[in-house]
Amino acid sequence: MDTDFIRSIASMGVGAVFGFIVFIIYRIDRKESIQRFAELCESMEKRLATLLERDSDTREENTKALQELTTLVQRLNGRHT
Repeated sequence: MDTDFIRSIASMGVGAVFGFIVFIIYRIDRKESIQRFAELCESMEKRLATLLERDSDTREENTKALQELTTLVQRLNGRHT
C-alpha cells in the first residue's frame, strides 16, 4: 500500500484505523467464503451428475426387464386361451 494512504487513515484517528482493519479482514473473509461456496457447488454438481447417470442406467435396466416380463406374460396367457 501507499504510505500516503496509511498516513491519511492514521491522521483520521483510531476509529478510522480500526474501521480500515475491519474492512480488510471482511474482504479477505468474503473472498475465502466465495471460493469455498464455489468449490461446494462444483462438488454438488458432480454428485448430482453421477446420481442422474446411475438413475438413467437403472431406469433402462428396469425398462428392459419390464418389457421381457410383459412378453413372457403375453406368451403364457396365449397358451391358456
